[in-house]
Amino acid sequence: MFGYVNINKNELKVKDFNLYRAYYCGVCQALRKRLGTAGRLALSFDMTFLAVLLDGLYDLNAEKRKRRCAPHMIAPHNSLEGDACSYAADMNILLAYDNLEDKWYDSKNPGAKAGAMLLKRKRNRLAKLYPRQAKAVEDYISKLHEAEKARKTDLDAVAGLTGEMLGEIFCFREDEWSETLRKLGFFTGKFIYLADAFEDYDDDKKSGSYNPFVLNNINKEKDGMRILTMMAAEAARAFEALPIDKNLDILRNIIYSGIWVRFNKEDEGENKND
Repeated sequence: MFGYVNINKNELKVKDFNLYRAYYCGVCQALRKRLGTAGRLALSFDMTFLAVLLDGLYDLNAEKRKRRCAPHMIAPHNSLEGDACSYAADMNILLAYDNLEDKWYDSKNPGAKAGAMLLKRKRNRLAKLYPRQAKAVEDYISKLHEAEKARKTDLDAVAGLTGEMLGEIFCFREDEWSETLRKLGFFTGKFIYLADAFEDYDDDKKSGSYNPFVLNNINKEKDGMRILTMMAAEAARAFEALPIDKNLDILRNIIYSGIWVRFNKEDEGENKND
């Protein structure tokens, strides 16, 4: 994914930041078990959010452990490990594989092809464990290629491809909360796709690369931000419908503040140049 679904560290209490970091380490550890030390290269903030969300909703009894790893060799740190982090790691691998295949498709980058080949066996095993999620990711990449090739201008439909895929990823199990999780994933996915198009707007306009904002001649700062705000509001509405008490401060930090951090940094940079 793209790393937009992150915390706003400046607005998070120290205890909550440490707890978030423990989940992040838990997903990293799960990836390392599956892929070796290179596994952490696939680690994303987006799937760490999913681990925090699922453990908050289902209380999956994450186990706290003390770990040392390559980036943190001096002092041991807390790692929360269990079903939520394991699932997030598995989804990370599915997404990473298809992202590498997508990069190979777009640019024939040999590094992307090599990375995809390294993940292929693990990805195929996961596809048997999670056929619904694997098919959603595979269909997403195929439909996105079609949309880009046809240079489709339907902003809602194109962004909805990412939303549909992430909705299936967020749906951990079919139960009373599955449709709400799908809705949360759907609007989070649309936000991610549109945020990426927003950030790439100027470069894509110059290069002629596919960007639905550019093709629709949308005013980036005015209408672009309005559209992103609408997607974020729908995601927040779905989140608030879930009966979550555990990890609530972390999750609300991400949903209401963290997803905007990259944009705020960009604004700060522009102000410094004035």
